Amino acid sequence: MSRLERATDILRAADSWKQECLIEEGSVFSSLRLWTVSNFKLLEDNGDDLTALGWGAEDLVPGDSTSPDVLCLWSEIIWLYYLIVQSVSQKLKQDRVRTIWEKSGNAFPDDHWALGDVLDRGILNPGPGYTANQRHELRYMVALFSSWTSLSRTKREELLEDAWTFASWVGDQTDSNRRQFRHALLYLLFPDEFEPIVSLGHKKLIVKSFNQEHNGVLDIDSLAPVDIDKELLALTLRLCKEYPNQEINYYHPPFAQVWRQDKQSSHIDQVLEEGSTEKWFSDRFGTADVWAIGAGEGGRLWEEFVEKNIVAIGFEKEGDLSEYSDHRAIHEALIRNGRGANPANNSLCAWEFVHEIKIGDILVAKLGRKVILGWGKVVGEYQYDADRPEYRNLREVEWHPCSKPIHLERNIITKTLTRFTSFKGWLKYAFDLMENGNGNGIVNPPDNEIELNDISDLFVDEQQFRRILASLALRKNLILQGPPGVGKTFMARRLAWCLQGYKDSSRIQLVQFHQSYSYEDFVQGYRPTEEGGFKLRNGVFYQFCKRAEQEPNKRFVFIIDEINRGNLSRIFGELLMLIESDKRGKGYEVVLANSQDEERFSVPENVYVLGLMNTADRSLAMVDYALRRRFAFETLNPAFESRKFREYLLEADVERDLIDLIVERFSDLNSSIREDTDLGPGFQIGHSFFVPEESADEEWYATVIETQIAPLLHEYWFDRPDHVNGLIDQLRR
Repeated sequence: MSRLERATDILRAADSWKQECLIEEGSVFSSLRLWTVSNFKLLEDNGDDLTALGWGAEDLVPGDSTSPDVLCLWSEIIWLYYLIVQSVSQKLKQDRVRTIWEKSGNAFPDDHWALGDVLDRGILNPGPGYTANQRHELRYMVALFSSWTSLSRTKREELLEDAWTFASWVGDQTDSNRRQFRHALLYLLFPDEFEPIVSLGHKKLIVKSFNQEHNGVLDIDSLAPVDIDKELLALTLRLCKEYPNQEINYYHPPFAQVWRQDKQSSHIDQVLEEGSTEKWFSDRFGTADVWAIGAGEGGRLWEEFVEKNIVAIGFEKEGDLSEYSDHRAIHEALIRNGRGANPANNSLCAWEFVHEIKIGDILVAKLGRKVILGWGKVVGEYQYDADRPEYRNLREVEWHPCSKPIHLERNIITKTLTRFTSFKGWLKYAFDLMENGNGNGIVNPPDNEIELNDISDLFVDEQQFRRILASLALRKNLILQGPPGVGKTFMARRLAWCLQGYKDSSRIQLVQFHQSYSYEDFVQGYRPTEEGGFKLRNGVFYQFCKRAEQEPNKRFVFIIDEINRGNLSRIFGELLMLIESDKRGKGYEVVLANSQDEERFSVPENVYVLGLMNTADRSLAMVDYALRRRFAFETLNPAFESRKFREYLLEADVERDLIDLIVERFSDLNSSIREDTDLGPGFQIGHSFFVPEESADEEWYATVIETQIAPLLHEYWFDRPDHVNGLIDQLRR
C-alpha cells in the first residue's frame, strides 16, 4: 500500500530487475547472463576469504582472480543493495557500482537508465546498522540468491506470483530474520503488501503503538516476522480509509509521532492540527521545488540579480541553451568547447536551468558552501539575451535578499545549481531568519548533539578515530602530528566535540605557538600598563583552567596549533608536571613563579590538551623528551588513496575524471617524497589542499597547483629548481 510518490522510479527498476534477473537469470545493465546458479556458487565458494571477496573491505571489490561475469554480478548486487538508500548520493552509488564493473574489463554502461536518476531517489535512510553490518548484509544477499537460482524457473515464477508465499520462502532462508535486506527485498518486489521499513523493531513498534491508540490488544512479540508484516498491512489499509488525503509514510508526520519513542503528541489528528516542518513547507510553497544557485564567483552578480529581478548562468560559448534537443547534446557541446572530458555537472546545470526549473519554484541564492544571500520565486520562463557581455542565460525571479548574509554550520553544496530532492531541515530555519529578522545571521538548528558514528568527513578509518579519541580521554594530553594539509586542525575540533558529546565551542580554546610565545602569554606574567608601570596578568591557559574549575562536570579542550614552534619548556614552566593525567586537581597545586600571596594553581581534571604538530617544518627542533612523555602521539597521513576521500569529493560534485587525476598524481608525488632521503614521510602533501570550499573544477585544480602546491615544492627542493618544475608540469592537467 505504500507506493510512495518518490518510490515510483525505484519500484519500476525493481520490477525490471525481477524480470531480467530473478526470472530470466540475465543482467540489469547488459545482455550478459549473470544471475545464474554457477556465478553465485563461485561467490559462495570464496565466502571464507572475506578480503578477496571484498565483504566490507575498503572498496567492496572482489579479488582480481574473480571471473569477469562474477565481477559484473557483484556490481549489480551492490546496485541492488543501494537502490532503496536515500542517504547516499547518486554519484556515490554510481561510483561504487562502476568501480567493480570496470574491474571485469567490460565497458561501464554510463547511459543505462538503471544508473541514472533512479539512483538519485532513494526511499529511506535505513540507519547506521545497514552500513555497519554491510558485510553480513551482502553475505546474506549472496546466500539468498544462490538458493534462489538453484530453483527451477517454474518454481521461481510460482513463488513470485504471491507476496506471502514468497515471504515465507525468504523467511526459511538462513539469517533472514536478522537481516535488513530481507525487508528491503519484500518491499521492492511487493510494494502493495509490504512497507518501506527495513527494521523489524520499527515494524513491531508501529503495530503496537497504533493498536494501543485504538485500544487494541496484540502480543506483537510472539508473532513471526511475516505475521508482523500482515498486521502492518492491515494497519495501513485502515489508515488509508481514515486519512484518505494523507500519504501513509510511517517515518513522516503525522504518523511518525505516534510510534516514535521521543514523541510529544501521540494522536494523528492532533499532530495534523498542530502542523509539522513538512507541513510548514507545503503550506508555504505548495508543490514547488527548491533549488540552491550560485550568484557568480564570490557572489559578484548578486546585486545585479536583485536590482534586475533575474538569475543568470554562463555558458557563453554554447549560446542559446534552449536550442539543444536534449541533455546529451549540451554535454557533447561542452566537451567540444573544451570544458573537460566529462562535464557532467555543468551539462546538468544547463539542462535543468532551461527545462527543469518551473515558474513558482524557489531559488536560494548562495555564496560558497555555507552562506545564503537571499531567496526568490521564479516568475518567468528561460530567456537568452545575446546582448549581455556574460551570463546570457536568464530567468525572471522575485528576489527577497537577506538584510545580511546567513551563515550555515553545515555546507550546502558546491554545484552552481542543485535541486533539493528531499526536505532539508535547515531550510525552515533559514527562511524563518530571512522572513522574521536575521538575528545574528547564523543558522543553528536546535539539535547540537554529535553523531559519533558519522565521521564521513574525516579521512581516517573508524578504528583509528576511536583510538585517537580514547587516547585523548585517557591521557588528557595528545598531539596530532603529520605533514601539511592532512586536516589536523579540522580533526582537532571534531575530537573536542566528540569528547564533549555535543557541539560547544565555548568550552574549546585555540591558540597558536610561535617563536616569541612565552610563559607570560600562556600562564602568568607582568605586563606594562598605560601608566608606565607593570601589572600581573593571567595568561590564556590559566584563564581557561579557571573557567573549567567552575564547571567540573563538563569537558574543556585546549587546542595548541603549531605546538612545536614555541620553546616548550619555557612556555609550560611548572605546568609540565601539572598537565600529567595523574597530577591533575587540587591535590597537586603549586605556587606559580609570579603568583601573589602564594596563590596556588592546578590543572583541573576536566581539561584536555590537544597539540597539533607539522612534521614538515625544517626550522623546528625536536619536541623535548620531558614534553613528549606527557603526551600521546597520533600521526595523520595523506588520504588520497582512501575510499572516504574519493567519496567526499564525489559528494562535493567533483567530476570523476578530475578525482582520478588528483588521486593518481598526488599518490605518485607522495611516493617520490617518501623515498627522498632529504625529505621522507613527514613532508608529504596532504589531501586537505583538495577539499573544495566552493566550485571544484579544472580551474580550481589548476589554481591549487599554482598557488599552494608549487610554492611548497620549491621550498622542499629549494636547491633543485629544474626538478621542481618537472614535478609541477606532471601535476598540471
